[in-house]
Amino acid sequence: MKKVNVLLACQNGMSTGIMKKKIQDEAIKNDVDLNIQAVGIDEIKKEASKYDLVLLAPQVRYAEKAIAKEINGIAKHMVIDSVDFGKMDGASVFHKFMIMLED
Repeated sequence: MKKVNVLLACQNGMSTGIMKKKIQDEAIKNDVDLNIQAVGIDEIKKEASKYDLVLLAPQVRYAEKAIAKEINGIAKHMVIDSVDFGKMDGASVFHKFMIMLED
């Protein structure tokens, strides 16, 4: 079983609860041991070293460049597609970041 650690970040760490659950459900279906935590973007820098990936909600896309610079060499990052987020398509998000983590 593959182990993956994901830090899911939005503005305040609150709007991602449903997405987090849907991503967890897809991880279980795919036999992936997923540790996923939701935080606000102000906590990314201190938490990133514990994770393989920082997953950004679309509403914080504006901060992507600054976050990428802060976590460069520490963890990968990805912005959730706004369509996937709007549909709460955790399966799509899960598969996109798993492909990214394979690189």
